[in-house]
Amino acid sequence: MDKKQVSDVLVADVQKQKSEWRKKAWSIPDLRGGKQIWYELVKKLVKVLQTGEKCDLNAVPFTGDLVNSQTWRVYAPFLKGMGLVYNHSGSLVLSDKGYSFAEKPTRRKLADLMQDRFRLFGEMLDVVSEAPVTIEEADKKICRKYGLNWNNLSNTRKRMDWLEILGLINATGNHKWEITAEGKKALKDWCIVNPEVLEYEDSDMDETEITEPPMEIAVLLQKLEECPELHKKRCTYNICVPSPNRIENLRIIIQFALNRVSRKELFEFIENEFELKLSSVESMLPFLKASGLLEEVGRNIYIATAAARAWIETGNDLDFIRILHVHMRFVGEILLYAENDVVRNNIYLKGQSFCMNNEKIRWIVGFLLEAGLLEEPQYLHLKTTKLGLIFAKTLPLEKSIECNISEENVKKEENRCERRASKLDNICERLSASATNPCIEGKNPGLAFEEAISDIFSYMGFKSEHVGGSGDTDVVLKWKHNDDMVVAIVDGKSKSNGQVSHGDISDIALDTHKEKNDANYVAVIGPGFSGETIRNFALKKEYALITDKQLIEIANASEALGLSIQEISLMFKAPDGFSQLEEIISSKRRELDVISEIIRQFCNKQELLESLSPRDLFLLLINSSISPSLEELIRGFNTLSNNQIGILKKVNKNTIPENVQYILCDEKRTINRMRALANVIEKGME
Repeated sequence: MDKKQVSDVLVADVQKQKSEWRKKAWSIPDLRGGKQIWYELVKKLVKVLQTGEKCDLNAVPFTGDLVNSQTWRVYAPFLKGMGLVYNHSGSLVLSDKGYSFAEKPTRRKLADLMQDRFRLFGEMLDVVSEAPVTIEEADKKICRKYGLNWNNLSNTRKRMDWLEILGLINATGNHKWEITAEGKKALKDWCIVNPEVLEYEDSDMDETEITEPPMEIAVLLQKLEECPELHKKRCTYNICVPSPNRIENLRIIIQFALNRVSRKELFEFIENEFELKLSSVESMLPFLKASGLLEEVGRNIYIATAAARAWIETGNDLDFIRILHVHMRFVGEILLYAENDVVRNNIYLKGQSFCMNNEKIRWIVGFLLEAGLLEEPQYLHLKTTKLGLIFAKTLPLEKSIECNISEENVKKEENRCERRASKLDNICERLSASATNPCIEGKNPGLAFEEAISDIFSYMGFKSEHVGGSGDTDVVLKWKHNDDMVVAIVDGKSKSNGQVSHGDISDIALDTHKEKNDANYVAVIGPGFSGETIRNFALKKEYALITDKQLIEIANASEALGLSIQEISLMFKAPDGFSQLEEIISSKRRELDVISEIIRQFCNKQELLESLSPRDLFLLLINSSISPSLEELIRGFNTLSNNQIGILKKVNKNTIPENVQYILCDEKRTINRMRALANVIEKGME
């Protein structure tokens, strides 16, 4: 084998390992019952589902004398985390992997599934293979090897427990464990990620091969290449997808719509699968249509587009990005612009020339990060990976893109960073980075995270005090409601493994802090929450569990939608306050989308039709991606024609609201007046 062949093999192996690492989750979901029955319990549950029996989430499966059975809802997180089931209209259904395991339910088969889904499962087995170890020794080795900061043994213990019950390790005495013959076979078959690979720079690698798109997607790309004017028609619509793992969640939704599905069935599926409220799902549908993933083939009947079906068949994230690029602005262009490590604020500045606001760009950046096309080389920075650069060359990009920002624009951006919009961006980036890096900025563990929490609530209008230290809460929040002062205490938990478990919080301490500060509410904020125990505990104590991503989304929504403090504070009201806030956000976002579409239609149609009524727009937009109701349009017309705004003017006085005719007038003056008013109010608050 010559040097080039050796190099090619090495590059392919590195790519395989990096891909293996990216696709996996950190936490193995909890499974009720002692570990001795875990394997048999999984087999039993899968066998029940194999019969085709309808398994409502609130029903209790029959498990014989294995364990005191819980509802399917309790078992669902583990079964879904393993990829064995998915949620269909409120019932659990076996996936292809579930059926495969049901046909051959061996311990090795289950071990293969765990290796395919969770980080450091096979790697933990590799540690044991080096020499017999205790759990404490295994924990130290895995943490040192992969640069982890696990502050207890729970992550290691869970992996060791599963390796034991699946027959891959066994006890040798003196609390030590060794690898079994079956474990050695598994280790030989599995792709084990070398820690050095995680530090391997894409720029040091040879040319990366990009898989060709399927024909259905290639046709769309070719059309965009041949007709550059189509770039201007790419939409700038709001993006809404269940978090986290947004690309994977989209794949699940489109998989459900491979055959014709009614609006009601689709909404029920998304509601149940991702535990969302109807209003949140409604705000998602326009994006699914505008992004080229779904099409309406009959009144309220939907089906995946040909391109989306091709993506589901290939399972390639790059095919999703290709579809998104064809239909939405500033997707592939970001990859070209971020070639040489840029700060996020400059990405946002560049996006303005594509008519994209910061919130939409954050969504697109998130997709590109998930697909491995962007990376975050340092705090607040983005850089296109080697894969991303090669991929960008295969896309038809807008020719007007400039790869360098001028000094004037850089200066403009520096000044802009002093303004509130950029201030929020910086706070959000600090919050996100410190959520999983306790010692970031060289500060004491968790301090940067606590400070970012305090800053983001202060930005939203709360009176926020960072307390910290032993014997008291991390952050105290205060606000007025009907002349009464309301207080909430916040406990921030920065975790390098991305998950806060029940063992990380103390109800005694929280209750003491609540009493000390005479607080009405208690919230725990972290990067994620692991297991049902902590959720049940929080439900019982009426504590709010809030992730950093949820807090960032609320902060952005508070600015974009003008949320009041009373509305924002709903997040603290356990158990259903957060869902109420999500409904308000979805409703206000929808309201603004409708208003934006009303203005756009007036700009496009007024010259031809002279004036427009709500009913006119209803008929024009009935088959559009936004499809507003007549009631929504009437409310939008009323908002735009009131005395405070006055951008629409009535030209007749029909007694039926939907038939009143309007014209668009003084739009530039109205925009300038409202912008000037906002600026002076903001200036007065500085």
